[in-house]
Amino acid sequence: MKHPDRPFLVAITGGIASGKTIVSKWFSEHNFSVFDADKIGHALFNKQYFINKIKDVFGKEIIVNGFVDRAKLGKIIFNSADKRKQLNDLLHPEIRKKMQYIVDASSQNILIFEISLLFENGLQKAFDFIINISARNEIRIKRIIERDGITEIEAQKRINSQMSEFDKQNLADINIVNEEDIDELYLQLQKLILHIRELKRKDIKKIAEL
Repeated sequence: MKHPDRPFLVAITGGIASGKTIVSKWFSEHNFSVFDADKIGHALFNKQYFINKIKDVFGKEIIVNGFVDRAKLGKIIFNSADKRKQLNDLLHPEIRKKMQYIVDASSQNILIFEISLLFENGLQKAFDFIINISARNEIRIKRIIERDGITEIEAQKRINSQMSEFDKQNLADINIVNEEDIDELYLQLQKLILHIRELKRKDIKKIAEL
């Protein structure tokens, strides 16, 4: 049965390679419903109507064997703020519609979304509680290099393409540090669950209206 009001909405955000996915996985393993906005966006790349939109904006050379070449697209958007905005203008309205559908259909008391560009897109206005995951710059660079096989310069470009850690920490309701000690991270999250369960819903906007 659907919740009589709506779920208490929690957002997990943070810079690239801060460890958002580890935190999201932990919440999921503790029986919370967690949705990843990036995965919702990735699914769009399998839709023909969206592939056509990408081709119209970025050119036919971005399409390989009928699909968007994500590596080519990544190089373009991380080296051009204008191109990055063009992609976001295509993606984000579609992602927001899907997220709003999930919220409206949910019967959960608490619903969690992992959203990389939460603040950049003004989506903080649609959540009751915001968790920012952070780590030192050098740790994030090392993680990006190991994960994506790119150079340190390219890794730093990806970090620079997002809002600063300082600004994210100031805008979030709580900041969780995820650096070396995984046990310390889990301890922080266990305490956080108890805190979240005591919080009340805010007067927030619908995701699809932002």
